[in-house]
Amino acid sequence: MKKKLLVFAFSAGLFTASYAQKALHFDGVNDYVQTDVLPMTGNTARTVEAWIKTTKNSLPTGQGGLGQSVITDWGSISPNGYRFTFNLLFNNAIRLEVAGNGISGNIAVNDGNWHHVAVVWDPAAVSTSTSVSLYVDGILDVTGNLTVNVNTGATTNLRIGQRIDGTGPFQGSIDEVRVWNFAKTQTQIANDMNTEFCSSQSGLVTYFKFNEGVVEGVNTGLTTINDNSGGNYTGTLNNFALTGTTSNFVAGGNLTLTTVDNTVTNNGGVLTATQTGATYQWVDCDNGNALISGENAQTFSPSVNGNYAVNINLNGCETISNCIQVTSLSSNSFDFNNKITIYPNPLSSILNLNLDETFEEVSVKVINSLGQVVAAQSYSNTNQVSQTVDFSSGVYFVEITTNTGEKAVKRIIKQ
Repeated sequence: MKKKLLVFAFSAGLFTASYAQKALHFDGVNDYVQTDVLPMTGNTARTVEAWIKTTKNSLPTGQGGLGQSVITDWGSISPNGYRFTFNLLFNNAIRLEVAGNGISGNIAVNDGNWHHVAVVWDPAAVSTSTSVSLYVDGILDVTGNLTVNVNTGATTNLRIGQRIDGTGPFQGSIDEVRVWNFAKTQTQIANDMNTEFCSSQSGLVTYFKFNEGVVEGVNTGLTTINDNSGGNYTGTLNNFALTGTTSNFVAGGNLTLTTVDNTVTNNGGVLTATQTGATYQWVDCDNGNALISGENAQTFSPSVNGNYAVNINLNGCETISNCIQVTSLSSNSFDFNNKITIYPNPLSSILNLNLDETFEEVSVKVINSLGQVVAAQSYSNTNQVSQTVDFSSGVYFVEITTNTGEKAVKRIIKQ
C-alpha cells in the first residue's frame, strides 16, 4: 500500500523572523525618521533617551570632525530656545541644544559600542543649576543650566536621526527612542535603560523600538515604523536603502524584555515555549537560525536531531529562546516519519494511523500544546491503529514509537 507524508500548515502562516532586539542604521547622509508626534511644547519637564552605536567623528568641522550627529529633534528653528535637539557634538559626547545655547557632556560615545544616552530637562531645578542632566549608560555625565529659556515650538514634530532643518545627520545605529513627560531621576534611568517595555508606561509620550524589519534583510516594502507608547503614532522612513548592512534594520543591543518568558521545555523531543498567548516562529540553530516553514505553534516536534530555538512576540516585545538540543530521535526517525499516515485531520472522534509495515509493539501518545500527555496507548503486532479521542478542541501532537526504536511526531487538530 502506498503511503504519503502528511504535512500540515497552520492557516495563520509565517510571520517575519524576529530576534531579541533590532535597531535602525542611519547612513550619515540623508536618512531620517519623521514622526507624527509632538512630544511637548513650551518649557515643560521631559526626558529623552535612546540606545546608540556610532563611530562617526561628530566634532565640529572646524575641529576636524564631520559635524554634529542628531539623535532626536523637534520644535522650531527660531527664535532661540524653540528647538529641542539631542545630539553628539563637542568631545564626541552627547549634548542638549535649544538653539542659542546648549549643555555638552564629556564622555565620548563614538567607540562603536552600544551606549544608552539620556537627557533630562527639569525646569524646577533651575535654582540649583541642575535643570539639564546628561547621562551615559546610567551614569551622570554633566549637569547645568542653559543661558536661554526653553520654549519648544510646534513647527516640526519629533524627528529621529537629523535636525529639523535637515542638518546634522546621524551615522550609525539608533534603538529604543523614548520621550517621557517628566524629569526622570538617575535611578529611574538606570533601572529602565536595559528593559524593553511590552506595555504602556506612565508618562511615556512616545516610544519607537525599530523592531519592524528583518535584520539586514530586504525591507524595501516598509515605509513606516510604529510607536509603542500606546499613542498609536507612526514614523515615516525617509531615504533609507532598507537592504543590506547599512541604512537598514540591523541587530540591536541586548535588552531584557518585560513579561516575556523565553524558556523552552523538552519533553521527549517535543519542544514547548513556556510563554503562552504569543506568536511563535521556530528556527534551526544549526542552520543560522533559519526559519522552519510552518512551525508557528507554541509546541514544536522536530523530525531530526539538532538544535532548535523559538522566536517569541508578545504585545510588541520580541525575544528568542536559547538553542535547545534534541538528541532523543533515532537516526532513522525521519524515514519512519515518511512511513506514517494519520487521518482524518482535522479529526472529530477517531484517530486513524497507518504504517507501511507491521511492528511487534507500537506506542501512541497524544500531547497537547503545553507538552502534557492527554492520551497514551500501546498496540501489538499491527500496522494500523484506530484510537478514540475525547479531549477538547485544539492543536495536538501524536508521538509514535516502535519496539525497534523508530520515533515520529505528527501534528493534528481536534475539532
